[in-house]
Amino acid sequence: MAKEATIRVAQGENPIAVLRKAHKEQLLLCDQLEEIADSLPDSVNRQKCIYAARALGPMVRVLHRFEEDVVFPLFAERLKEHEDIEATLNRLKFEHCEDECFAEELTEALHALGANRPDINIEATGYMLRGFFEAMRRHIAFESEHLLSNETLTAADLLFTDDTDRGPS
Repeated sequence: MAKEATIRVAQGENPIAVLRKAHKEQLLLCDQLEEIADSLPDSVNRQKCIYAARALGPMVRVLHRFEEDVVFPLFAERLKEHEDIEATLNRLKFEHCEDECFAEELTEALHALGANRPDINIEATGYMLRGFFEAMRRHIAFESEHLLSNETLTAADLLFTDDTDRGPS
């Protein structure tokens, strides 16, 4: 099995900027998943399904490892005076686990849809797509509002932040 890619922070690169860029990429994938869901049942772009299936699992896993290994410890230290920070980070880790399991199931469904398998349940696949991208958008919004708010960012973080990096409103 090939080793999966990881997100690395280059010397002098701000992890918050890296996270915001990764969130943007995830939101773009959510948009693609929404387009697929909207195309069901009669206008499915099978190639788009295959591309989404290939990107989904690795993107989710790699970003989650980055958050858990780099970003969450950073915020645990910065927000240690907040008594609920550990509970919040543990909740987000649990959501990561759920999202990764969901992404595996959705990947299989997207491959089946892309292959035009006759046994695929279109209605169930539509619900899976919507459930996944809506949960992902909520997760990103929560992180943006609670971890990436101006009160948790440092002056150095703010140098790498602009209004286009805020994620969903």
